[in-house]
Amino acid sequence: MTERGEMLGWVAVEIEDKVLRILKLTAGEYDFASPPEGEVNFILDTLMRSAASYGEDKGANFIETSFPDFHRFFAARGFSVGETNVSTPMSTIVKYE
Repeated sequence: MTERGEMLGWVAVEIEDKVLRILKLTAGEYDFASPPEGEVNFILDTLMRSAASYGEDKGANFIETSFPDFHRFFAARGFSVGETNVSTPMSTIVKYE
């Protein structure tokens, strides 16, 4: 994600067995020591939703990630939090109308 040539953040994903896995999600120098706020929260949310849209377009019907720094971020968006991962059906993020 860039704005006027400045890198704001990026997301890395993989799709396997109709599951979109978010492997890495980053926004600038944000270090996850505290909950994201303001622009950082917007960037992370936009990247997560972009990844979900990409996954849905490629046939994924479920989203998961396993890095604990983001469990609170994802839980606030409707993901179920397990001991080692967070997950949700694609329909939690990608709305079908």
